[in-house]
Amino acid sequence: MTLNAEAHARATEAEAVEPEGLDEAVTPPPAPVAPRRRFGVRVLLLLAVAGLAAAGWFERAPILSALDLAPPAPSTPAAETDKSDAAPADPDRVTLDAAGQTRIGLAFGTAETRRIVLPLHVPGTVSFDERRVTHLKPRTPGRVLSLAVQPGDRVQAGETLATLDAASLLDARNGYLAAQASLGEAQASEAVAALQLKRGQEQLKFGGVAQAEVERRQVDLAKAQAAVKSAQANAEMYRAQYQRLAPTEGGAPGTSAVVTPIAGVVTRVGVTLGEVVDTTRDAFTVADPTRILVLANLYGPDIGRVKAGDTAVVESPIPGQAPLDGRVRSVNAALDTNTNTAPARIELDNPGDLLRANMFVSVTIAADLGREGVTVPAASVQQTEQGPIAFVRKAPDQFERRALTLGIQRADWVEVRSGVTAGESVATKGSFGLKAILLRSLLGSTD
Repeated sequence: MTLNAEAHARATEAEAVEPEGLDEAVTPPPAPVAPRRRFGVRVLLLLAVAGLAAAGWFERAPILSALDLAPPAPSTPAAETDKSDAAPADPDRVTLDAAGQTRIGLAFGTAETRRIVLPLHVPGTVSFDERRVTHLKPRTPGRVLSLAVQPGDRVQAGETLATLDAASLLDARNGYLAAQASLGEAQASEAVAALQLKRGQEQLKFGGVAQAEVERRQVDLAKAQAAVKSAQANAEMYRAQYQRLAPTEGGAPGTSAVVTPIAGVVTRVGVTLGEVVDTTRDAFTVADPTRILVLANLYGPDIGRVKAGDTAVVESPIPGQAPLDGRVRSVNAALDTNTNTAPARIELDNPGDLLRANMFVSVTIAADLGREGVTVPAASVQQTEQGPIAFVRKAPDQFERRALTLGIQRADWVEVRSGVTAGESVATKGSFGLKAILLRSLLGSTD
């Protein structure tokens, strides 16, 4: 028997014998799976998952987790998880409690409707009012006998500034005397003509004279009356001339005085002692400085903005002098060819002669633009890259950003043409802090 035959026989015998005490047969363990086969299956699954994830069909994390291939998730704070799930904040609103408002020094103002008045700051020059300036000429040619004043002196109305030896004064006096004599002669001739006419009319009643004689005497009376009127006019002319040239009360005979008609300051003396002068040259210039003019130079569009009646404030360049209030009387219709400006004539009182002629001053004219508009305090306007904004208080701790369209801008208030309505409360002092908080939130800062 061969070896194979003996092995087969032993196996048959073993199957035929049943072990004692065993109720059932023992099942042999299953054969183990080859490790190489399991590794190949997992590689195929990974390639399939990678393809699906690249196509965007599935979330990679759930699949990798199902295959026990996902990396461990990083630890995320609960606050960040809540923040990512929360709704985005309003980009035009800022929330700030009372403590925060105190910290940034927040203050408030109110948008209100007012008359739009634009302050214009322009240079000006002081000038005398032409209506309060007099240029005095001698009343008659003559030689200057005396000078009573010099430039800068104050004078009163009716005061004598100079006296002249006026030869023409004697001519006026002699002419006046001659005219009076002629007038007396004409009046006497008129009286004789009237008497002769009366006698002729009485004689005509009983035939003493002819009718023609009476008529001739009537003509003579008419001529005499005309001569009287002519003599009266001539005498009146000489009388007026003499009175105009006559010396002042108490003056020497044959002298003429230069008298000022207004009170003021002598600004110019045009004659010298002993000089022979005529009536064509200014001897003195007197100006009243108690009320003067300021010529404010207006440029470009300001010419049309300023109108008669607008108020103005004039500041003197001399330290310590208080500003003076005035009012625009008119704006010149023609431009100055040298400066291309139109002067606005501002009238104002000049107490104590604070302002002097030809002095340069700074002028602020309140130009009334003739309309009303909504205005906010200037401190409430903040500038951004998108333009000016303001923060309107919607609740005690809520502030809304508003984009503004501005009009007239002043140092104290700004005209708002759109963005804010009258009566709304706006942040003024500290509004820059609200802008900083808003920008920080928009940039995502967590500080």
